[in-house]
Amino acid sequence: MRRSLRALQLKSCWNASCKTFTGSRQYRSTSAPVTVLSALETIAKCNPALNAFASHIAPTEISSAESSDGPLKDWPIAVKANIATALPTATSCASRALGTYTSPFQSSVVDSLEGAGAVVVGKTNMDEFGMGSKNTFSIYGAAINPHTSSSDAKRKDMAESDRRTPGGSSGGSAVAVAAGMCRAALGSDTGGSVRLPAAWCGVVGFKPTFGRISRHGLVAYGSSLDTVGIIARNVADVQSVFGVAAVPDPLDMTCMSSVLRARIKALTDSRPWITQVQGRSETESAPLAGIRVGIPEEYWVNELSAPALESWKAGASRLAALGCEVVSVSLPHTPSALPAYYTLAWAEASSNLARYDGIRYGRRSSIRPDTRDLQNASQKYANTRTEGFGAEVQRRILLGTYAMSSAASEHYFTPSQKIRRLIQEEFDKIFALPNALSMTNTLASQTTRPPGVDVLLFPTATGAAPRLGDQEDSKVANYVNDVMTVPASLAGIPAISIPVGHTDGMPLGLQLAAQYGDDELLLLVARHL
Repeated sequence: MRRSLRALQLKSCWNASCKTFTGSRQYRSTSAPVTVLSALETIAKCNPALNAFASHIAPTEISSAESSDGPLKDWPIAVKANIATALPTATSCASRALGTYTSPFQSSVVDSLEGAGAVVVGKTNMDEFGMGSKNTFSIYGAAINPHTSSSDAKRKDMAESDRRTPGGSSGGSAVAVAAGMCRAALGSDTGGSVRLPAAWCGVVGFKPTFGRISRHGLVAYGSSLDTVGIIARNVADVQSVFGVAAVPDPLDMTCMSSVLRARIKALTDSRPWITQVQGRSETESAPLAGIRVGIPEEYWVNELSAPALESWKAGASRLAALGCEVVSVSLPHTPSALPAYYTLAWAEASSNLARYDGIRYGRRSSIRPDTRDLQNASQKYANTRTEGFGAEVQRRILLGTYAMSSAASEHYFTPSQKIRRLIQEEFDKIFALPNALSMTNTLASQTTRPPGVDVLLFPTATGAAPRLGDQEDSKVANYVNDVMTVPASLAGIPAISIPVGHTDGMPLGLQLAAQYGDDELLLLVARHL
């Protein structure tokens, strides 16, 4: 049987960009940097097959994209389609509701990266308004995972439904990094939308502490959860981007103030056992001696696959070999995190997406109501929103609106807020570092470490990436993909997904999480995993 053009393009992209992708620490640390020219060449070659970019600049436009001097000089950066840029391309959120909408301003995080010398090469595909975990709810069509399983690689031809999902909602950003179309990419993480696609595409995905990076210019989904995240092929590149992006911003009221950042630094610098680790060379036999790693019991869920469990055990063994003390911890309210998260996220989405009425900006319905309805503004709005929003977005708006109704809020929204608080308190209890948001917590320099762990280790996903055509038993089953990632989002703590191995040729990821504000320690440990 003759292979389709798309199948041939996919095979070409795998051979060109992904055949050396072993997921090992050595590979992640030594892979050659991607230049702007090589990124654009790879985009031209691979994007028609992988569908990672919604729009991108052409090689002829490089001269007009001159970069500034700085730590990210000439780094090709991809930006998710829900983050505003000055490019003459749409900030569409992969939705018909915005379509060709061009933002009149640029996001603060993109300003920071460009000021450090980065070059934005394009806007990436995503689930509509960030609502999805497979990057299939998009007006641009599904993004395609650049990896293929060992068994699928032997097949002479495959339908697109047999390809693997990259994860979502930042699937386009993860695909772009994995396939060498950029050096790093920005995504948004509300409940795992950076970490899950990073795990399934075999790259590093970092969700900082809530408020460390400005959200000014990020289109809102769940305002108390949305975080700008970073995807790259190694932790060192994530650290470089984070160092530039994590600055105060008066344009974002949720962005950490300089005072809070100083309080966090005072807390994190008061731990002598961590200071000793920071002063060690990576070549020492036990470079992480003194670090205590927690293994949360409640993350051993029924849905966890055998390969994911084995990678979890292997990750714990590696950290122990590096000198870490590995202990078991308990987070009893973890099973309640998923329903609480979706109740809160959908409620906030129903409020945030109310602005898309077709009057001020975005798509307006072409349907002209009957004469008797000309004065009925609600009908005009309904036509616009029905045409503009996809089925998944409509579903979440309806459920969120119901959860906030007077009849349901006491049964759903209020209990979810209480569960969120309990989850935050449980994280505070198991970490050795106090939460900087608790004014009563102070930590004088100590000669001995207090009880508690420094980081947590658990899987990013229950298994490897599924096929695009895999049918779930129900719509609810789609949401189970986030079971490992939403607790950190509810607590606002930093978490990072690291590629640790493969099953049948498909990447697997492990997740590290740390106390609120302890991003630097998290990245330090992640570099060794």
